[in-house]
Amino acid sequence: MPERRRALERLAARIVARTGLYYYADKMDLLDMILARRMEACCCVRPMDYLSLLSDPREGAAEWRALESAVTIGETFFFRYAEQFHALETTILPDLLRRLRPLRTLRIWSVGCANGAEPYSLAILLRRLLKERGEQDWTIEILGTDISTQALERARAAEYGAWSLRDIGRAERTLWFHPSATGRHWMLRPEYRRMVRFEYGNIMDLPHGGGPAGPFDLILCRNVLIYFETAQALDLVHHLSDRLSPRGWLLLGHSDPIADGGGFLDTVAFPGTLAFRARDSRAGPPPPPARRASAGRGAGPIPTPAGVRRPAGGRRKTVAPPADPGGAAAHVRALADGGAVEAALALCRAAIQERPLDAELHFLSGVLSAGLNDRAGAEDGFRRAVYLCRDHVMAHVHLAHLLHDGGRADEACRIMRQARVLAGRLAPDRLLPEGGGLTAGGLLRLIGEDGTDDISDLSPTGESDRARPDDRRLLMRGVS
Repeated sequence: MPERRRALERLAARIVARTGLYYYADKMDLLDMILARRMEACCCVRPMDYLSLLSDPREGAAEWRALESAVTIGETFFFRYAEQFHALETTILPDLLRRLRPLRTLRIWSVGCANGAEPYSLAILLRRLLKERGEQDWTIEILGTDISTQALERARAAEYGAWSLRDIGRAERTLWFHPSATGRHWMLRPEYRRMVRFEYGNIMDLPHGGGPAGPFDLILCRNVLIYFETAQALDLVHHLSDRLSPRGWLLLGHSDPIADGGGFLDTVAFPGTLAFRARDSRAGPPPPPARRASAGRGAGPIPTPAGVRRPAGGRRKTVAPPADPGGAAAHVRALADGGAVEAALALCRAAIQERPLDAELHFLSGVLSAGLNDRAGAEDGFRRAVYLCRDHVMAHVHLAHLLHDGGRADEACRIMRQARVLAGRLAPDRLLPEGGGLTAGGLLRLIGEDGTDDISDLSPTGESDRARPDDRRLLMRGVS
């Protein structure tokens, strides 16, 4: 045990030094699990043997790539962060397309792209915007980089299960994907795949001049810096800004430890989110005014259909959810992110046996069950989450849409009204935990904060609506 502890401490120090993932500095239990898997894969008997393997000049590089894949936290899904994608569609991308029209060339970099959902989402959105403008003769370069070689392999394959498509509804899924040979997954159509290329990339190489050559007109580095120390994260943002084109845009994650532009970027506020621009970009277009859910149809962002299915939760008081010492929820999400939704649900249910009062686990059970078309299991999971956490905003929303999809409109409307009341008790800028960056105010804008919207208004009513929904259906995300 002393040897294993020493090995874990050395491994943590080397991971932090190589990847910048300070998150692992004190995660010995999690590292122990990862170490055991890699030792078994490499046939190493003792922990010190594995550390020696990492130092081997001939075999160490390959094992480091495997270890980097193991420690990378890669939860992502298509069109994650609805409010940021609304800003992209209504202001950021139109600004770039207008300014770069003489060149008809646009370069985008997705840092920490994981399984490719983010850059592919941009490809889908850009293709539609260009088609609407009748300007499809552009050169679009979207680069996705990640430290995980396994994630990059999945990104290049462009094959996704229900977990990654939980923000994509039936109509859009058919437009953008086609069923895989087995019928259990979905393949992204070639016209979108051709717009994106993927490379290995470690953000820690930026301070040393590494990484892809700029300039880029748009850089997305979302939910990467959250695992870094604040000072180091700010330094990396500085290096990212150096790779922006004049008046280019930078998007970070809602939970990343960067509150402003650090003196070298301007902060641009949008409803529910922020963006950053180079200091010489003050002449750029102003952000759009805050929207209300009563806005007319046809002005909405990305196509998003019926059935919210997002693992998220909110609490009336600003208290954290109960601690999960075993990390069960994280393990469930990791399995689901890797495409093993059935295994994730089995693990989730096993964890519930040990932690029957954990609202988050019940909520995840509901999301995963919905992804497997188990409506009864989904309803049970959402209802138990609501029972255990009465002010769980997103559990109410998901349950309401599940009931509405099942034809129980009256009960669905009642539960949706409860969700509005709960969201109204929170500060507008309060992030809903696990909500993918969604704020309480953003939720109210999407479901109608005045309480007059009927839940049926949040569902597709025809093919034209499905192709271009309004603001209020920005939350309508399906995994069934």
